[in-house]
Amino acid sequence: MSRTARFQAKLTRILLLPVGLVLLAVIFAAPTARAQDAMGRGTGFEPRAAKLLADSCYGCHGHEEPAGGLDLAHFRTIESMRQTPEVWKKVMRRVINGSMPPADADPLADNDKEFLSKWVDSALHDIKCTEVSYPGHVTIRRLNRLEYRNSVRDLLGFDYEPAASFPGDDTGYGFDNIGDVLSLPPVLLEKYLDAAEAISREVIPSPEDIVPLDQPLEMAKWKAEGAINTQAGILSYYSQGTATFDLSFARAEEVTVRIRARGDQAGDEPVKMLVFHNKKKLAEQKVPNDTVDTFDFVTRIPKGNSKLRISFENDFYDPKAADPTARDRNLIVEAVTLIRQKPANEKSGELRKKFMFVEPKTKAEEAATAKRLVSVWSSRFFRRPAEASEVDRLFSIYEAARKDKESYEKSLQYTLQALLVSPKFLYKVEQPPPADGKPSPLSKFELATNLSYFLWATTPDAELLKTALNENLQDTAVLRKTAERLLRDEKAKQLSESFAVQWLQLRGLAAFEPDPKQFPGADQVLLTDMRRETVMFFQEMIREDRSVLDLLAADFSFLNRRLARHYGIKPEPKDDTKFERISLVGTNRGGLLTQGSVLAVTSNPTRTSPVKRGKWIMENLLGDAPPPALPDVMPLEQQKLSGSLREQMEQHRRDPNCASCHEVMDQLGFALENYDAVGRWRTKDWGGEIDASGKLPSGEEFRGADELRNLLLNTKKKEFVRCLTEKMLIYALGRGLRYEDQCAVNEITARLEKNDYRFSELVYGIVESKPFRQRQLSERDQK
Repeated sequence: MSRTARFQAKLTRILLLPVGLVLLAVIFAAPTARAQDAMGRGTGFEPRAAKLLADSCYGCHGHEEPAGGLDLAHFRTIESMRQTPEVWKKVMRRVINGSMPPADADPLADNDKEFLSKWVDSALHDIKCTEVSYPGHVTIRRLNRLEYRNSVRDLLGFDYEPAASFPGDDTGYGFDNIGDVLSLPPVLLEKYLDAAEAISREVIPSPEDIVPLDQPLEMAKWKAEGAINTQAGILSYYSQGTATFDLSFARAEEVTVRIRARGDQAGDEPVKMLVFHNKKKLAEQKVPNDTVDTFDFVTRIPKGNSKLRISFENDFYDPKAADPTARDRNLIVEAVTLIRQKPANEKSGELRKKFMFVEPKTKAEEAATAKRLVSVWSSRFFRRPAEASEVDRLFSIYEAARKDKESYEKSLQYTLQALLVSPKFLYKVEQPPPADGKPSPLSKFELATNLSYFLWATTPDAELLKTALNENLQDTAVLRKTAERLLRDEKAKQLSESFAVQWLQLRGLAAFEPDPKQFPGADQVLLTDMRRETVMFFQEMIREDRSVLDLLAADFSFLNRRLARHYGIKPEPKDDTKFERISLVGTNRGGLLTQGSVLAVTSNPTRTSPVKRGKWIMENLLGDAPPPALPDVMPLEQQKLSGSLREQMEQHRRDPNCASCHEVMDQLGFALENYDAVGRWRTKDWGGEIDASGKLPSGEEFRGADELRNLLLNTKKKEFVRCLTEKMLIYALGRGLRYEDQCAVNEITARLEKNDYRFSELVYGIVESKPFRQRQLSERDQK
């Protein structure tokens, strides 16, 4: 076969493969004209690297219709490679794994593979940070629903639970606080408006919001003494008597006793009705008409049991009266209702005292008091001192309501509602970077806001705002001291509830439904326990300022009795709900890899998934996410495979469409096969002994979770620390990373290495980094 024919045959085979697979196809043909042109014009690449790429890659990935849609020849500079580092990471993964060049092509020599791998790693990461100072910029973003709820709680002392029903926040780069994806759909705007109204009513209850509640007192429950007939569903007093109703109130309340009554008139005076509450006479009411009238009596009914009594005492009877209708004086009570004012939330009084920290003593003082309140509120809600014009606009809402005859409280409600839907509250607002493209430090209040939402997922507290007002928060010493305080605060638990849960993908537990026949007892209660174990474990890393390596290596965890029993760990804690710190020394567990939350969220409902577990390790611990599964590859369950799960996976990998990715994922996942789909230890599956061994294409061998953990802590420690740093930096910034951010990542990882990998140093490294403290528009951002 001629060289041309061989080239055409090879190209046809490659183009028939799924697009997502082909990243590096090597052919025997000489470099294409475009590749030769690229080399001739110069790429800035190291000469050996340029020649290897031209000889082995550009033949298929450097012409006008590149195989798999991947054109490597257009990467003409190191900077262009850094714009899409994920492409080059995947390229080198396949080169190292041996999946590219294809089996029927001339292979790359081992020394060439090693050279290319080191060269690509250097190209992507060895940035001259003295020459690259671009800190980037962040898209303005709204608060996500967790931040909204926390902010309302800390500003008003009111936990607005309906915020949980807001539409779900979109995620980017694994997190739900990314500005590029947090849109404001119409349904969320409606939710904000509804929330503002509901919250303002709770915090500032007004007379207009007190809703009367009718409570009819059933006639059948009245106790009659004397001449009273109750058979017709009314109280008919045909002579003197008293009817008594037993009341029981959980709290003291002011009520209106509403009685609908009429009288059969006779004699020289109208019917008289006496109303008592316990021994207190509420009224001696004349009932002069034969038609029904309504009579209201206001009283305060105490907490506990009491009695309401209605008596008729001026009976009259004259059988000889000329007018038969005037012979008998009677009282007829047709209905008795208690009109109870809707009680304010029990905390409303406390909330009002805290939020409305000053009250007007007279009506003349109301306007001045309201303006003072609005000024303070707006500064807290905007997370910076409010401008006079902003306060005036908000105060005009109060004034307009007062002109419409609204009460003082209702008028302030409207003002609070305006604050709650203001973009300056709903969004983390930053001044745009200067157009000249120079780096610009965040304002002290912008920096305080970013610090608070990073570590607390909520608004800055009064002390943080005071620090920003009186000190230079951009000063590294002040910034570190402030970060130390925030990290020690209870609110720092949000790093576990928000960052850790999303980094480890634990939100997927809510949708995981293990097969109840195979895994009885593994219900949502148990899965919630697993999630809590991981959250408390991560919190302990923060609280004790442990090494981040302990996330993998720690020999303790937090368990309740139910979870310990599930794991088979003894002695068991005493309580099914209370979690205790438990030593795992001598057990088959330790660190994140063996926690039920991680093992379950990476499983299928009926079985384990080495693929999911391996992918989870690559993506979340090593920062080397494999590409998505190819759409035309049949799932394992639908393939006619036999044997153990490992044997089935080996058969699955024989498909060249699957081999390149699975050679790493499967091996990592197999090391966790001693744990079933819900995290229980086992030694057998599919009727045979479990083989938990693995071997990576690069040669590392391991068996079981312990040896996998040792691999990650030793030969893969650099990758783990870098991955964790990148994940937390993404979360802290609210944006994805660009190649210039590698300078910050390099500085933070070096800082960790020098400080025993302490968790606090990871946090301090992030908050002191240029991307966290500065903003800048690059030339491409300005275009």
